[in-house]
Amino acid sequence: MKIINIVASGDLCQPVIFERLPELPDSTYKYNPEVYHGAYILLSRGKATIYRSGKYIIYGLSSLDNVDKSYREFLTLISPIIDPSLASPPEVRNIVGMDDFQIEIPLSRLVVALRMEQVEYEPEQFPGLIYRGDAGTALIFSSGKVILAGFKDPGSVKAFASGLRKRIKNVA
Repeated sequence: MKIINIVASGDLCQPVIFERLPELPDSTYKYNPEVYHGAYILLSRGKATIYRSGKYIIYGLSSLDNVDKSYREFLTLISPIIDPSLASPPEVRNIVGMDDFQIEIPLSRLVVALRMEQVEYEPEQFPGLIYRGDAGTALIFSSGKVILAGFKDPGSVKAFASGLRKRIKNVA
């Protein structure tokens, strides 16, 4: 199981004056109000989106270690236009993982095995099966590839993937 994206968010606890964005180096931000109302801050690991309200989202990270490093880099980059001492650190909101169970998965049979109320499978609309478990959600493809989303820590992603793998092997 490999983590492919971590999303964390927080609050700078102050409004951000977007008219001051040009005080930042050009290579560190992108802002086009005709396209989107948030500004993108480009980080060495991932990206951040910042809003006028002071709310921010850091995303595109591949490990929990990168959350704090990216947050500190984010504060350093925008410190010319905000007071970093007021900011609250980010909280992890979503971890997305990817796994390859390395077996062909009979999706139609899996629908019955995983209980209908927890499964969406409409092959005419989408080639994968959507399984909404208690801990998170999985997109399961007949090739054996699985995308896992909706988790707050890597341990819960791994545990969910392990349990799902066992259930699928019983069906396959």
